[in-house]
Amino acid sequence: MTSINDVSVNLKTIENAMQKLPSSTRLFCLPENSLFLNLGTDPIPSEKAFTKDSPEIRHLRDLAEDKNIFLHMGGIAWEKDGKVYNEALLLTPDGEIVETYEKIHLFDVDLGPGIQVTESRSYRSGHRLNVFEVDGWRIATAICYDVRFPEIFVHYMETENVDLFLVPAAFTTKTGKIHWKPLLRARAIETQAYVVAPAQVGYHREPGSDKLRKTWGQSLVISPWGKILQETPSFSAFLDSDLTEHDPIHSVLEREEIESYRKSIPISQHRRFAMELKQK
Repeated sequence: MTSINDVSVNLKTIENAMQKLPSSTRLFCLPENSLFLNLGTDPIPSEKAFTKDSPEIRHLRDLAEDKNIFLHMGGIAWEKDGKVYNEALLLTPDGEIVETYEKIHLFDVDLGPGIQVTESRSYRSGHRLNVFEVDGWRIATAICYDVRFPEIFVHYMETENVDLFLVPAAFTTKTGKIHWKPLLRARAIETQAYVVAPAQVGYHREPGSDKLRKTWGQSLVISPWGKILQETPSFSAFLDSDLTEHDPIHSVLEREEIESYRKSIPISQHRRFAMELKQK
């Protein structure tokens, strides 16, 4: 997905993608910033934060009901109790809105000329871990920068027996080229769980403006063995063609694979160091 700072355009892109989903789809995952991608360096305007009553959320909830799927919103600006979080939502086929995760590690970095990001100017940091279920699968979320902190994933594995990690992201081109695949494959291997990582990709341009942002992309589906099962083009593809959007990738996950790998290499039984994550 190549979101911009126009909610209506992004919403239409999501609608079009949902119309292309196979009828067997149960869970459809969107990247971080799916409804609004900030193209400038200023904080995200407060009016761009969504709530349960936002018309866009109500519309997507209706689409999830109509398609009879679970829709995972990646990370969007979500307002509650007067605070804004980078929140991952799950919209269910029954019309429920489940707050699955507030991004804990905010991306405050200086990667050189033109790549300064201070996410903490827009969001509050989350502090809770949460697992939700879809058709009996135990699922946890980590958003973008969180992937660099393996303790979250190990904690989920040891305490919650997670089957699938969702890692929605908007990785920079500079970090994504070298880090994106190795980080995600490592998280899958060390937890012996599936990793699904929907990602923003390409040139994000504001119509009629010189505002521009670039993201690395390459949405991935990774097996508990660390094998890449599905992937979409990376930013490199945008350098050689007029590629702008692509169809959603579709993958069938098998729980038997998780059980097989965990039985053959029983990491949990062999672990010698335990950890505790503080809950504020």
